[in-house]
Amino acid sequence: LDFDRLLVVKRTTKSGNLALPQNWESNSSLPRSGVDNTLLLLQDLRHAPKADTIYQPGQAVFVGDVALHFEAGRFLFSSVASDHRWAVFEHDLGAGTTRELPLIPDRDVDNYTACYLPDESILFTSTAPFVGVPCVRGASHVAQLYRFWPNSGKIRRLTFDQEHDWCPTVMPDGRVLYLRWEYSDLPHYVARILFTMNPDGTNQREYYGSGSYWPNAFFYAKPMPGHPRKVVGVVGGHHGVPRMGELVILDPALGRFEADGVVQRIPGFGRKVEPIIRDNLVDASWPKFLHPFPLSEKYVLTACKPGEKSLWGIYLVDVFDNLTLIRQDPGFALLEPVPAQPTPRPPVIPDTVKEGETNACLQIVDIYQGPG
Repeated sequence: LDFDRLLVVKRTTKSGNLALPQNWESNSSLPRSGVDNTLLLLQDLRHAPKADTIYQPGQAVFVGDVALHFEAGRFLFSSVASDHRWAVFEHDLGAGTTRELPLIPDRDVDNYTACYLPDESILFTSTAPFVGVPCVRGASHVAQLYRFWPNSGKIRRLTFDQEHDWCPTVMPDGRVLYLRWEYSDLPHYVARILFTMNPDGTNQREYYGSGSYWPNAFFYAKPMPGHPRKVVGVVGGHHGVPRMGELVILDPALGRFEADGVVQRIPGFGRKVEPIIRDNLVDASWPKFLHPFPLSEKYVLTACKPGEKSLWGIYLVDVFDNLTLIRQDPGFALLEPVPAQPTPRPPVIPDTVKEGETNACLQIVDIYQGPG
């Protein structure tokens, strides 16, 4: 650990509800009240980390989806606004101030899960398309990706999918990595595919898992610093436990189908990962993980629950199967560890969209060609 300040979400576990969406949902399906949250800044990590509260909402509402700016002076997070809509907020660490971003304002639209882009615009998810998940008769409102320019206030829709686009994050080369759910004419409980695209919404394509039945889901995927392709994320099921699961490293250069590109599971040094096809894939699997934040190719900060009776704490884990506890608090879950330190700003990929054009070129590929 070459830093000594760590952002952490502290959430009560008294109700037994961690305020995690089910694996076919997004934030808009969560309760809009009754969630006790605090944003902490942990310091003195190598000893007994002390915790300072840096943000406490004025009401019992969700706080999460923390995304730090490249210069580490501010961060974005999702919460519930005073009008009970989901909204994206920005907190200034130096001034200690918080503001709601002026995103899509309609009373029946929820905005959440944002990240900064290298050109200072902001990517966020929104239920503005008014799409619902079919198997729950539309009750789960689908969130898709939008881009917001703070200086002008302009907002532009980037994805046009039937189902959710989850967990957007920026890769070292400037592309956006996200999890895209397919549904139509597919066994949809195994059809969440890692995708990449340019920040302007062009060049949307598979990164891992097209045509695969494993993994069912790969939530919270993040690129591993120091490597051009490796990503770490949480392998989960469809029904069963929400969002949590096994910590797995993928490298698409090794293969993109099922477990072909698995580097390893943590813990699981030297053991082959079998692509088991099962709906409730990880319910009985321990330890369970959430919100990994990779520090390098070998070290990952993460929320972890080592066993069924353990607390959710913050751990430093590595590819050699070491799990080192940083902090845990009885009665609470500690989630979403984010080092409060600057990170390299990825290059800006120039926009190629011609706004105002009414024509486009469409390429149609032979569906019988290729491994998919």
